[in-house]
Amino acid sequence: MKKADILIVDDEKILLEGWKEELTLAGYSVKTAESGKEALEMIKDDKPDIVITDLVMPGMNGVEVCRQVKGIYPDVEVLFVSGHPREIEKHLMDFLKAGGRDEFLRKPMIENELIEVIEKVTKT
Repeated sequence: MKKADILIVDDEKILLEGWKEELTLAGYSVKTAESGKEALEMIKDDKPDIVITDLVMPGMNGVEVCRQVKGIYPDVEVLFVSGHPREIEKHLMDFLKAGGRDEFLRKPMIENELIEVIEKVTKT
C-alpha cells in the first residue's frame, strides 16, 4: 500500500531536512517548503495528502497556509507544528476554523512523535 504524500512547511531549514529524512525512511513521499508562498506554488502542480505547517513564520503564518490549502483541496489534512506555546493558544481556534486538524506537534518533538501522528492521521 502506498504511503501518504506529505508537504512540510517551515522556515527552519534544518528542521525540514531532519523531518524529511525521518519520514522518508518510514516510507513516505516528502516535499518541503521554506515558506507558505513556496508551499502554495508547489501544491498547484502536486496535491499532497497531508500538509504539516509551522504556525509562526514570516510572511504567511500556518493559519493562512491552512486556509489557502483547504481552499484549493478541501480533503487535504493540515496539521501544524509550533515551538511557541503562546502562539498555539492564540491561534488554535483560528486554525481549526480554517479546517486544520486538532492534532498538532510541539517543537522540539520527542522520538517517533512525527511518525505516530502521521500514522494516526492516515488511519482516519
